[in-house]
Amino acid sequence: MSAAARGAAAEPSPAVVQQAIAWLVRLQSGSASPAGWDECRRWREAAPEHALAWERLQGIQGRFASMPPMPSSLAQRTLDVARKDVGRRKAMLAVALGVGGTALLVRQPWSDSALLADLRTGVGEIRSLVLADGSVLLMDTSTAVDVHFDADERRLRLLQGRIVLTSGADSQAPRYRPLSVQTTHGLVRALGTRFQTHLHADRTQVQVLSDAVELRPQDAAEVQVLRRGEQAWFDHQGIHGLQASDCDADAWTDGVLVARNMPLSVFVAQLGRYRPGYLACDERVAQLRISGVFSLKDTERSLDLVQKTWPVALRRRTRYWVTLVPRD
Repeated sequence: MSAAARGAAAEPSPAVVQQAIAWLVRLQSGSASPAGWDECRRWREAAPEHALAWERLQGIQGRFASMPPMPSSLAQRTLDVARKDVGRRKAMLAVALGVGGTALLVRQPWSDSALLADLRTGVGEIRSLVLADGSVLLMDTSTAVDVHFDADERRLRLLQGRIVLTSGADSQAPRYRPLSVQTTHGLVRALGTRFQTHLHADRTQVQVLSDAVELRPQDAAEVQVLRRGEQAWFDHQGIHGLQASDCDADAWTDGVLVARNMPLSVFVAQLGRYRPGYLACDERVAQLRISGVFSLKDTERSLDLVQKTWPVALRRRTRYWVTLVPRD
């Protein structure tokens, strides 16, 4: 974008800023297809204010990336302050993008952007941490969570991805504080438990690994208790698909993907979440069934194993663009 064009472009509106942030999060998630990158390019070229918002956002990212490392003690204090005041970070980003801080916050009382989350994992990263109440949080690849603990409740807001939460005793609190996971579709309340929550675009999937949870859809009075070995999903309107849990549901916490007669297309979609770039399979081998245990920490090794064991080959345009095709 030229200097003249920048000068002529209108200041980005709050809606355009939100769109730019959403595009950045989508493209950095590791799951964007080549069509997605092209769609983003067309969005940037559609209007000067789109290009200006994108350019400013990229500039902010670059400045963050170039900052020198802080001493560990200072970094910890900075992180603690940031977690206590997420709104301040939102306002800073909004001002840097040329709009008022409150304009970014009108859609929801809490952040709907994984870019601004308290806790994030990168592509291929699986992270475990102990929260202040003693709860253990396991975060899957490309996952974002906000943490809100106060005198009355312990609430995690899952903004993107998948987590396993083991509830802590919260022994330092003067009184009982319920523990829950909130998504855009509703609330999952822990009943002394270990459970998995996976946020999809149109639903939230929950699997109980120990004890029980309550599911509370956002726009329905319905409440469903799920017990160990059960799973269900819910959206805004209600709870659906109650059934026995997939026994391999939490295999990712051990860094592996377990395939049991799994279509290659499904395998590729799941493995692709753990590696940067584009991973796909030709429709001619999409329904090929595979079984085995595959590493999520070394996806190249997993792809090599598939290539050696089944009648497929890896076609590489670049290191980050791989397609599984029929073997010649």
